[in-house]
Amino acid sequence: MIKILVVEDDKNTLSGLIEILSDEGYDVFGKSNSRDALNLLQKEQFDVMLCDLRLPEINGMELFDLSREFAPQMKTILMTAYSSVKDAVESMKKGVYEYLTKPLNLEELFIIISKAVEEKEIRRENIELKDQLRTSYHFANIIGNSDAMRNVFKIIEKVSKSHATVLLRGESGVGKELVARAIHYNSPRADRPLLEVSCASLPETLLESELFGYEKGAFTGATSTKKGRFELAQGGTIFLDEIGDIPESVQTKLLRVLQEKEISRLGSTTSMKIDVRVITATNRNLEEALKSGRFREDLYYRLNVIPIIVPPLRERREDIPLLIEFFTRKYGEENNKPQLKVSEEALNLCMDYHWPGNVRELENAIENAVVLGEGDVILPEHLPFHIYTKGYTDLRRDIQSRGGKTYREKMDFAERVILKEAIEQSEGNKSKAAKKLKISLRTMRYKIKRHKL
Repeated sequence: MIKILVVEDDKNTLSGLIEILSDEGYDVFGKSNSRDALNLLQKEQFDVMLCDLRLPEINGMELFDLSREFAPQMKTILMTAYSSVKDAVESMKKGVYEYLTKPLNLEELFIIISKAVEEKEIRRENIELKDQLRTSYHFANIIGNSDAMRNVFKIIEKVSKSHATVLLRGESGVGKELVARAIHYNSPRADRPLLEVSCASLPETLLESELFGYEKGAFTGATSTKKGRFELAQGGTIFLDEIGDIPESVQTKLLRVLQEKEISRLGSTTSMKIDVRVITATNRNLEEALKSGRFREDLYYRLNVIPIIVPPLRERREDIPLLIEFFTRKYGEENNKPQLKVSEEALNLCMDYHWPGNVRELENAIENAVVLGEGDVILPEHLPFHIYTKGYTDLRRDIQSRGGKTYREKMDFAERVILKEAIEQSEGNKSKAAKKLKISLRTMRYKIKRHKL
């Protein structure tokens, strides 16, 4: 129910407004002085305040100013028997929603309250939408609790508050695009566009027109004017992925954007000012590209204002269980398997795997296991074949190179490796290790003694 606070020192007017508004279905509270109203505003939340301008001690305008500390979203409607255009204009400038003259036109009052409530609701929905965007691309969406990722989070938090150019470094699949989105959606530009461009996927001529736009007739096929990504991102952020792959001609134009804050469409003789934050990313060694002359040195320093290195998955293995849990839940819900769990054996295989494709490869592996697996538990055999067989392949190679010459020596070597692995994965608990190997504790102790483990 919509809550309205009426502040009026004339008690007859106050009781009349309370009765009329209550009959309209509003939840109405009334106060005859500003101090009582202010105390109530500190305890209760109201959608609308209908307030007399001429009040003793604290007038209506002063009450409005004080109320913004406690109720910044509340709409205030001022009433006065002394109509003044100057007062009305000044109050509206300060944020008062409406200014009404007594005696009130009740039909007009109901319409204004209805519009005020509607605008407040729209504003609330917009704030919630922005919060959802921030949540979607907040740090929680970049899964990681390792020291390496905590350091990345700290940098993101600081960088987001600025307008500085950012260069994201890291291997393919580490999640650089998620970091770019987190920076944008936690920045003052969050309600403006974020446009993403994969520089490596576009040929030189197409990349240039995509970024800067073109005028009608600029080239064969340019039948109309087209705005470029920089122009469309005005006030927001542009994320240029794989920046190390852009050709020299585009490098020159990009340098001008960073230096002059202006662009020119292809075929245009004029330039336009832009306000766009630039975030770039690369998995290439830009320093090597500098030495070979494939990347401009001046552009490199313009892009590398704040470098953020996103670590590969093999350098933050403690994050693997968190990522697996996240992807299992995500794809389990998408495939109607909400109760899906990962077996200890499958988790151990994932922990031991080197993940050359990083988080993207892990996500694909879990999606593969969820879709193809049966039952409520992901088992090792549900993982992609190259991951499932990795341990056996390594063991076979070690047996051939270090296991010995005779079959007996090879078998002893293999048994010792398997026993050691089972004990390590059981955190030294021999009973758990015996259960993993499906042998008795007595046999387990005998084999440990025999292999001097």
